[in-house]
Amino acid sequence: MLDCYHSIHSLKHFNLLAVEAENRLILAYGNLRLCDALPCRRLSRAFRNRAIHAVTRLQAMKFETKIKFAAGAIILVMSTVAALPMFVNHRVTTVMSALRSASNVERLELTLLEMLVNAETAQRGFVITGNENFLDPYHTAVNGIPAIERALRAEMRSPDERARYAAIEQGSARKMRTVALAIELRREHGFDKAAAFISAGTGKAQMDRLRELIGNELAIYAQRRADFGDQLLATSNTAATASLAATITNILLLAAMLIAGSRVLRQRDAAEHKAKQAAGQAELTNERISLQNDLLFRSADLMHSLELAESVDESAGVIASYLPRLLPNLSGSLYLYNNSRDLLERKAGWGSFEDEPDIIEALDCWALRRGSPHAYSGDDGGLACRHVRNLDMDRLCLPLVTQGDVLGCLTVTGQGVTHGAEDQRAWIGQLAEQLGLALSNVRLRVSLRQQSIIDPLTQLYNRRYMDEVLKRELARSSRNGSPLSVLVLDLDHFKRINDTFGHEAGDAILRKVALTLRENIRSGDVACRMGGEEMVVLLPECEIENAIKRADILRLAIGANDVLHNGQPIGATASIGVASYPEHGNSMQALVHAADLALYEAKHSGRNCVRVAKGDPLMAPGT
Repeated sequence: MLDCYHSIHSLKHFNLLAVEAENRLILAYGNLRLCDALPCRRLSRAFRNRAIHAVTRLQAMKFETKIKFAAGAIILVMSTVAALPMFVNHRVTTVMSALRSASNVERLELTLLEMLVNAETAQRGFVITGNENFLDPYHTAVNGIPAIERALRAEMRSPDERARYAAIEQGSARKMRTVALAIELRREHGFDKAAAFISAGTGKAQMDRLRELIGNELAIYAQRRADFGDQLLATSNTAATASLAATITNILLLAAMLIAGSRVLRQRDAAEHKAKQAAGQAELTNERISLQNDLLFRSADLMHSLELAESVDESAGVIASYLPRLLPNLSGSLYLYNNSRDLLERKAGWGSFEDEPDIIEALDCWALRRGSPHAYSGDDGGLACRHVRNLDMDRLCLPLVTQGDVLGCLTVTGQGVTHGAEDQRAWIGQLAEQLGLALSNVRLRVSLRQQSIIDPLTQLYNRRYMDEVLKRELARSSRNGSPLSVLVLDLDHFKRINDTFGHEAGDAILRKVALTLRENIRSGDVACRMGGEEMVVLLPECEIENAIKRADILRLAIGANDVLHNGQPIGATASIGVASYPEHGNSMQALVHAADLALYEAKHSGRNCVRVAKGDPLMAPGT
């Protein structure tokens, strides 16, 4: 999308320069005609007659035909230049419409997926606790999904898109029916029936299928946006090339007319002087075109680099490296809202920004208050922002707004920034708009990356999801006074298995252990892969005695399941550390650390055993 706006700005500059070049040619041609008349009034009558006689002889030499030919060529070039922006504008408008539609579909599909996940989470919480308050996200999804589906159907254009969306819509309906059935079973038949229904895996299979379908759609639309960006970039490059070619052609034609005019008006110094002025103005225009094209290409390079950024902080560093070249002789800072949305932190700076504060409040900046650029002149005074420390410097503050959301602000300082050329202020405004869109896209990509919560090898939840669930379960246990246990599991001599049988065998062992965990835990328990061969099992509402028993059952099940690799059975054992809330810790870090220490004790005790965190006298039977 950033490439789209860049192409639009390129088109605006191209139109202005084309009109300016056209005005220069008309001025030069008018000056030549004017020069034909003015000196004649200054000559005596005798010289005037000689001049008229000379003009008559030149007409006899068909010089007028050459002038008409040159004028016709200029008109042809000007007509081509005038028609080219219309074609580019139509092209940009068409692609922009398609891009807006693609972005809207991506947003709606992500919202649909989020509602489905919230509904499934609400079902799980209700089945475990029986508390109706957990169903609020489910009711929200029931009310919101139909509107999203209607909006998505309106965006579908081709039969292929409608067919793919039909599969998503059918899968969504089946998933919501499954969630509703599980909730109904919990209400009418209690926890066991609902847990058994969920353990059948129908809901998980449906959710996995929906993630796959929506993921494929997002990949298709991402590729489509990339293709549209390439088309717009190609259109922008074509427009810039055509502008340069037209300028060079106009300069050559103008030079030809000046040479032809010098043959006719050799005695007229004024005409020659004005012709040189016209050529000089055309050269200045060419230099201006070159400068603006250079800025546009640098801006395109900046947008491309921001598309590759992995985080907002990395984007800020990229912006700080490019802005000194995009805004030469100026200084400034980039402020972005922090996570709590109450303060803005300086993420980047360039030039002389030492006087700029590191943190500002939203009410300190008039640009953020107004939602539009705010200029302050050190010479004329005016309304200064509260975060300004040097009141002698001209300043321009611009909010970074995208789709109605304020991300932060860009401050630009330097002499003449408020009273400079309008095109410079317009360029700064366009750059701020592009930066806002780029940063918004970076945040969207970060959000999409965070949607991935499943470890691809073991199909267990990953570390990030474990942190979220453990934090939530600790808060719930703190409110309800219910126990919570954590098992930290590590496979014994796993490196030896990898070294002896290869990494494929190690991966097979990990998958088998993960399957064993899923088959031997309750529906409300959460099994996660912490990393490598280390796994974690969260046991909500499970006291330390039962947690020890569950750990020993898992240990025996893991040791009893071998994997056939190249016809050879391979087995593995596990050491397990057990910790429970509140006996061994009141925080997520303390609880996991206590279980880790118990795991280390199990390793040092000969492996293939269960140990409880220090501070609790209970030990696993037979260990």
